[in-house]
Amino acid sequence: MAKKQYAFYPGCSSQKGASASNFVTSIGTMCDKLDIQLNEIPDWNCCGASIGYGEGGELPRLAISARNLALSEKHLPGQDMVSGCPAAGWPRVRQWIA
Repeated sequence: MAKKQYAFYPGCSSQKGASASNFVTSIGTMCDKLDIQLNEIPDWNCCGASIGYGEGGELPRLAISARNLALSEKHLPGQDMVSGCPAAGWPRVRQWIA
């Protein structure tokens, strides 16, 4: 049986040395056990959650989150997108454009 594949948005807090980097390690272990393959979205950017705390406004957050969705569709077409970032802002974008 083929592995189920997902477009993966790791998020800023999941980067090596960041606050949730151990969480990504756990996700990888879990996916190995469940025969799931996570395909990191090429050239992803911050989702904009930190802009929200700095009162940057909704439009910039939506725009940079939408970029991640567009990259996912371009490079990993047909794959559902998952994230290891607890603050990821892209679900708001998906609701907004749906």
